Amino acid sequence: MKATRPLEYVCFFPISVPTKEGDAYVFLSVDVFSDFAFNTGVETNDDPENILKHIYLLTEHPYFTKHIKAGFTLVLHKYKGLEPRINSIIKPLNGNVLFDGQYVNKVMVPVLKNIFRHTDKPL
Repeated sequence: MKATRPLEYVCFFPISVPTKEGDAYVFLSVDVFSDFAFNTGVETNDDPENILKHIYLLTEHPYFTKHIKAGFTLVLHKYKGLEPRINSIIKPLNGNVLFDGQYVNKVMVPVLKNIFRHTDKPL
């Protein structure tokens, strides 16, 4: 899938980051067209309520609201069981949901590599 406009495809992916207190989940999304990365926050788990919360927060982001009129497709690697609840958030905003783990990995791996390549350098 090749994006031809902003928000045509937006990949959503929580990243598990180990901490001394346990895993933290950084909620990231990437607009495939522009490579714009959204960070909607960090949580101590990726339970269904947090997934839905961060999908909602994504739709409230200024970049997202600027381009939302043309519609969007939210691409997730899992959470198919949440599809009706996800649709209740995004359908009123002209959004669709697609579950495609391979596509999410293809988009997110370069983003994550870019983020983590800076972690081994001194500040």
